[in-house]
Parts: sequence; structure tokens; C-alpha cells
Amino acid sequence: MRKTKIIVTIGPSTRDPEMLDELIKRGIDCARLNFSHGTLAEHSEVISNIRKISKKYNRPVAILQDLGGIKLRLGTIKEPVLVNPGDVVALVPENTTDEPGVLPFPQPGAFKNIAPGHNIFIADGTVRLLVTEASPARVVATAQSSGVVSSYKGVNLPGVPIDEPILTEDDKIALKFGVEHGVDWVGLSFVRSAQDIIDARKELNAAGSKALVMAKLERGEGVDNIDSILPEVDGIMVARGDLGVEIPMERVPVVQKQLVAKSNEAGKVSVIATQMLWSMVVAPAPTRAEVSDVTNAVLDRCDAVMLSDETAMGQHPLEALKIFDATIVETEKIYSYFSDLDSNDRTQAITSAAARLVQTLDSKPVVVTSTGRAALELSRFRPSADILAFSHDPAILQKIAVGWGIRPGGVIPPQQDVASLVASVIKSGLEGKAISENDVVTIVHGFLPGVSGTTNAVQVLDMKEYLSHVNLKQAVATQN
Repeated sequence: MRKTKIIVTIGPSTRDPEMLDELIKRGIDCARLNFSHGTLAEHSEVISNIRKISKKYNRPVAILQDLGGIKLRLGTIKEPVLVNPGDVVALVPENTTDEPGVLPFPQPGAFKNIAPGHNIFIADGTVRLLVTEASPARVVATAQSSGVVSSYKGVNLPGVPIDEPILTEDDKIALKFGVEHGVDWVGLSFVRSAQDIIDARKELNAAGSKALVMAKLERGEGVDNIDSILPEVDGIMVARGDLGVEIPMERVPVVQKQLVAKSNEAGKVSVIATQMLWSMVVAPAPTRAEVSDVTNAVLDRCDAVMLSDETAMGQHPLEALKIFDATIVETEKIYSYFSDLDSNDRTQAITSAAARLVQTLDSKPVVVTSTGRAALELSRFRPSADILAFSHDPAILQKIAVGWGIRPGGVIPPQQDVASLVASVIKSGLEGKAISENDVVTIVHGFLPGVSGTTNAVQVLDMKEYLSHVNLKQAVATQN
């Protein structure tokens, strides 16, 4: 089975129940909802349908709520403006303006940090401006390229600090919605520093959110501060669209590899996103370069790869998913399994020992987890066998669905002692055919079943030997 996970973005092309059914049936692991687009009512319907279909196929599917964040955009422009090289263009911190040659840019927090020599990129870098004069009230720049500028086009300011809170007012509304609908992950856009994550977690905690947090790295500041960001998050997304404008494009592939490596070392989920099969938005087949891009992402050892416009608004969403899946499966045939990584705490040390036992004994890795951390930590070692995750909380199995190589083993009832816990896991695994009587299993668990942070044990069990000595029904019944 494929170990690198697939995230698809849900949009007009895929939000119908029939299409969602096909996507889940074909094996998606996570659905991304882009809160920069769509209404809350539309997102609510999609979430409800995903949960129903996921239950139908007995397949946990994570839901990633991707917040819009501090995306810089132009204001309202009455008529599109053609800009040619050498043209002088001004920007003002207003929502709209009638002044010729002046573009509305309602981001006063950005103006105070723009200085002569800075670049301004509009519409994903299609229009490039060089700043010649700057003040909090007006920025004057000379066009370096030609293009058409229209309302609400995205603006990138490479190297310019943006003094705005990580969460906008719209984000806070969306966040409350996410709590009410039980999203599994929250994606924070345009993360610049660890403080952004700390501030966002305060809002999440205040709202009662239990979602895991994913930092989207789209600005140079976020890349530069990755070492301090990683301890504060549960995962990262290498969002190459804006990132490819914020930093020199030729740096993006190298930065991608560096970010994924650091994320793996830290035991955090890593996602590579944006324009992976871009041509399939309209074309029925990808380019050779796009397939190579997917292959390289898998070989970079990321946890998941993501389809964006390809499935949100593309004409061939199912075909894109099929190509994604086939490319990953083919690439994993040459995958270098098992990474010998350092351990920084007890959970990492325990999962490191388990990973070595799995490789040495050719055993099946099993994790019992109340938060998902132990499963994700074992995943970082990239064992060759699928990691079976068991939990008393089905929501945890949804959250860790994006973790590399993790498969749901089953939902087990809470137990009061380790012997009953192990018996319950084996019983569930046998009944669900995730474990066979011929397997050797390596089980990671804690000394206090169901209590977070108590992971401290690894057991190796030969199923034939174990079953010959243990009456499973009796062992489990004593605690149920």
C-alpha cells in the first residue's frame, strides 16, 4: 500500500457528494478546505458529507481547514490597468482610488516597512515593480515587466516585514466554525515566526479547538525561522506558490528539501503543495516534469503531497488523483526505508527502539495512542511496514491520517491495565484483519492506557505464541 499520503483540495469541481464519494473510495487521506474561497454553508455541507462517506468506507479522512491569513491583495480597481516596463506606478493604503496610475493597496501595516530598492510583485510575480520612493501614505515604483493589473490581485513584498496579526478577523470567524465542525487540522497561512504560532494557539485554545496546527511556509521569514517554528507546530506545509515569489524561484527546490528534512528530524508532519500537476487543471494528462516533481517530493521523504487547483477547480480531478497515486506507488518501489534519526525525549527513544525492532524482526509496527504523537513519532523513522494505529478516540485516527505510512488499526475501548490494553488491540486487529495469526507485532504503548504522555514501552509478540497462551475474550472481558 502507498505510504506517502494524498491531500486534495475540495472546491467547485469536487464538492458534490458523488465526487467526494469517488475521491474517498479511491483513497484520499485528507481533504483541504480553502477558507479563502467558498461560504461557511458550503464548507459545512462538505464536512458533513466527508464524515458520512468516510464512515461508509470505514476509512478515516482528515479535514484540513486552511485559513486565508494575511494574504496581501490590491483593492478595487474600476478598470484593469495595463502596465509596461518603465511605467511609473503608485500605491496608496486605500480600498479604492480614481487617481490615474495609482493602485489601491489597503494594507497600511505594510507601507511603513517598504523602502526604496524593495520589489513589489503583483499577480504571482506577473507584474514586477521596483520601489523608488516610499512613505506611509504613498509608494512610488517603476514597472520592470508588463502585465495587466486588476482588482484583488495578490501582492508579494519579498523581504518586507508585515506587521499584521497572524489571524485576520475573517480567520477568527472561520476558526470558530472549524471548532463547531470538528476539523482535524488548522492551516495557518503566511507564518513568519514562532510567535505567530503562539498567538494563533491562544485563539485556538480560547475557542476550544482540539485541531492540530500546520504552519504554511510561504514567506522568506518563515523559512529563515523554521528552527524556532517547528517546536510550536504539529506540521508544516511547503506552499510553493507564494514561496516561489517571495524567494528566488531557483531556491525553492533546495528549500523544500531542507524544510522536509528538518520537519522529519523534529517528528512533525510535512506536506509539499502547489502546482504539482498544474497542467491538469485543463489537460487530461500531466507533463513529464510534473510527474518528476511528484517523484522528487516523495523521495524528499515528505509525509504528504497535495493537489490544489487540480481538484478544486480543475477539469480532471479524478484523473489527477489517479496520476498522483500511481506516481507515488511507483516511486516507493525505490524508496530508502528506515531512517536512523536522533531521539530527544522518551517518546522518540521508545519509537526509535520500535522502528529498529521492526526492521530487525520484520515485524508489524502497532501503536496505541491517545493523542497521535506516538504514531507520528514512529512514522518519522520511515519503517518499511505499515504502522497500525489504535486509539479509543476515532478523532485521533482522523488527525493522523496524514502521517506517512500510518493506517487505522481500529478504535478500542479504554482499558485499565496494560495486559487488557494489549489484548484489546490484538482482538481488534484480528477481527479487522489488520493483524493475522502468523504475524509478529511490535507494539508501542504507555503504562497508563488512555493517558497522554505516558508512552514508555515496546512489546514484541509472536501471534501464534501469544494466542496459544492468552484467552483474548476473557482478557478483554475482565475490563469491559
